[in-house]
Amino acid sequence: MTSRFTKSVAAAVTAASLLLCAGAAAAADELTIRDELMKTTGLRADSVRPSPIPGIWELIIQDRIFYVDDKVEYVISGTIIDTKTKTNQTAKRAREWARENWSRWPRQDAVKQVIGNGEREVIVFSDANCTYCRSMERVFERVGNLTVYTFITPMIRGEQNNREIVCSKNPSKAWVDWMRKGITPPEAPADCDASVMQRNLSLAGRYNITGAPTFFFPSGERMTGAVSADQFEEILRDVQ
Repeated sequence: MTSRFTKSVAAAVTAASLLLCAGAAAAADELTIRDELMKTTGLRADSVRPSPIPGIWELIIQDRIFYVDDKVEYVISGTIIDTKTKTNQTAKRAREWARENWSRWPRQDAVKQVIGNGEREVIVFSDANCTYCRSMERVFERVGNLTVYTFITPMIRGEQNNREIVCSKNPSKAWVDWMRKGITPPEAPADCDASVMQRNLSLAGRYNITGAPTFFFPSGERMTGAVSADQFEEILRDVQ
């Protein structure tokens, strides 16, 4: 009896040791991938983990997903499709990552509007010279119960109007006055620090934004273009 008990304990300890070793090996592999990536490309990954494909690792670099082999000899840019579930695993992971990082948006560089009680949130990249962006301002008012963070980004006709707004004493008010009421913002002082627009342009490049308005939602979803108030309300119900 004692012998059986001793053997059982020994087996359990051995199994636990193997699990610990396996965990340590997985951690070491992740560190190896990070180190090799830095050596071969000079890039630092924000996230490293095994992909759904054995021997292939998933990397997230500046919010974009890439894949590498376990020797970091090849970097793969593309999409993984699960043939059994017919799901886009890359897009699914991108949404998951966006949800996890929702609170990390540099909101200090956005103009903030609170409509109603502002319970729902949306981030939008917009341009003061964009007709579709202007139409969405009226949509925001109609749907209500919304907090909008607008990253003013000169994508259409340069800095004109955008610069005047970000250089005004109250950029949020100047934005609303111009976009909803057509009130021209006052001329910007010559010494105005309008560097926020370049930061927003860099952020737009990071997220591969090529059109305005482009929206981001807490669910990790994104959308480009203007829609009606009814359509936007339906989108908000689905993505909050």
